Amino acid sequence: MTKQNNVHHKMLDQIKIVQVTLEILHAEGYKSITIRKVAEKLGIKSASLYWHIKNKNELLELVADEICKDIQLPDKELAWEKQLMQLGNAWRDKLLSIRDSATVLAETAPTTPYRIQLIQNILDMFKDIGMSHEDAFSALWFFNNYLISFILEEYRFAEIAKKTSTNPVGVTEPPIHLTIPDMDKEFQFGMELMLAGFKEKITP
Repeated sequence: MTKQNNVHHKMLDQIKIVQVTLEILHAEGYKSITIRKVAEKLGIKSASLYWHIKNKNELLELVADEICKDIQLPDKELAWEKQLMQLGNAWRDKLLSIRDSATVLAETAPTTPYRIQLIQNILDMFKDIGMSHEDAFSALWFFNNYLISFILEEYRFAEIAKKTSTNPVGVTEPPIHLTIPDMDKEFQFGMELMLAGFKEKITP
């Protein structure tokens, strides 16, 4: 087998490994991902996985890349505020469609191609609207943190909602600490506040 075929064979194996890991993530959650479980699902020994990935951390980085690959970039013909709103909603939809995917992004470094491309596109968007490189970096960092943190909270509230019983007789609203927010409304509220803040950093 030639060197080129070896590389191609490895990539095909990595794709299969990532897909199986995504299946475990979606079905059982982030904490259930182990090298042993992935190997069992593939019908191989754990040691065999290390021919294709260095460790669990690299595996999760590859999973994060696969998640980011399908996040739809906004229409560049739109105003920048609408572009960011469109991207924020697309990103949120993607991370809500795969169980614990926001946790994977929070726990891994952005070292893979699609994830880096997504980051670069957002950075360029901020630069294109007149931010300095320093402010664009800070805006990117803040935007990313808002998206990931919000969705992690969304996961948490979804678990609370499952466990919260109905209100006692005669009580029309739960106490504030047990109130389940309207997550769609709160997400848009946060996005609008963030965009208003970004406007203040645009150089005329």
